[in-house]
Amino acid sequence: MSRVNPISEIVARKEIVVCAGAGGVGKTTTAAALALQAALDGKKTAVLTIDPAKRLASSLGLKELTNEPSKVNKRKFTSAGLEMKGELWAAMLDTKTTFDEVVTRYAPSPAQAQRIIENRFYKNISSTLSGTQEYMAMEKLYELHADGAYDLIVIDTPPTRNALDFLDAPRRLTDFFESRVLRWFLMPYMKTGGGIFKVANVAATTFLRVVKRIVGSDVLQDTAEFFSNLEGMYDGFKERAREVAHLLQSDATSFVIVTSPAEDSVTEAMFFAARLNEAGLPFGALVVNRVHPKIGDGVDVRPSKLTKLEKQGGRAQFLAKLIDNEEAFMRVVRLEEKNLDALARKVPRHRWVRIPYLEQEAIDFGGLSLIADQLFEARDKIS
Repeated sequence: MSRVNPISEIVARKEIVVCAGAGGVGKTTTAAALALQAALDGKKTAVLTIDPAKRLASSLGLKELTNEPSKVNKRKFTSAGLEMKGELWAAMLDTKTTFDEVVTRYAPSPAQAQRIIENRFYKNISSTLSGTQEYMAMEKLYELHADGAYDLIVIDTPPTRNALDFLDAPRRLTDFFESRVLRWFLMPYMKTGGGIFKVANVAATTFLRVVKRIVGSDVLQDTAEFFSNLEGMYDGFKERAREVAHLLQSDATSFVIVTSPAEDSVTEAMFFAARLNEAGLPFGALVVNRVHPKIGDGVDVRPSKLTKLEKQGGRAQFLAKLIDNEEAFMRVVRLEEKNLDALARKVPRHRWVRIPYLEQEAIDFGGLSLIADQLFEARDKIS
């Protein structure tokens, strides 16, 4: 019996699609292909990528992607033989630029925002601190959705071993900024009014003497000034983190897990699905990418094949090598099916879309369109 393609269902009903999974499984390409098809079907669609590789921009016919969405020229679709009914916009997260925008939004005054942005400690952490990229990805997603300019927003999340880092990042980042221990140690360097705190804090002072010899007093001063300038902004950070969490848990959002049949990727997909369930986040579909097709029924046909091919004039040594290659291929197929059987015990197959291993890479509209066709038309045929 025919069933509804889960990807088609998601695109028809949702406003946000979060593509997640292990690194190297085709998340970015899947997100781009999904957004492409939505735009072809008439939706004004934005795809936000975290992947700094330029191949996505090239495949969309853009010279580069920036932090602000760029519209893909309609002529690009026409020249590829595609009828564009909607619009496709694309952006690549710039963590530093987005962080600057967040600071400007929540700072009590333009002068305070400028002091933070020009602070050397801030410049160092604004794109390198653990969790910053994930926080800013969610911040940018929220901003694009709140703007109301798009029917659908598709985002691919950073590749990470801890599957829900990007969801937990806002809390971890605000916890870091509010760290009482860190602020306690920096207290001797914190400014208030026009002067420096003079505190009788023997432990902090002793600790700082050691640290100062290692990193220098300027680093400590910059760090202290950064935290001092953040005063009054914590509530804004926390409120936005709550709003982002609410949006991700709402009916407007759907998570699409992307995996390959490889054991490590399957293991991470199962873990991610479990975490989504625990966190009460809406799981929509599982895309199993790069699946090798089955050949034959698994019966050992080597002797009969070899005899038949020899009778047709083939040289035995080359024919044997050819059959060896086929058998090696089938071992890969059997291993993949074993991994996918384990996955099926955790994620129901009716939420799957299987994409076969394709020789053609998604380097242009043709490649993306081919993957989009598979995404929206494929069905899992294993019972």
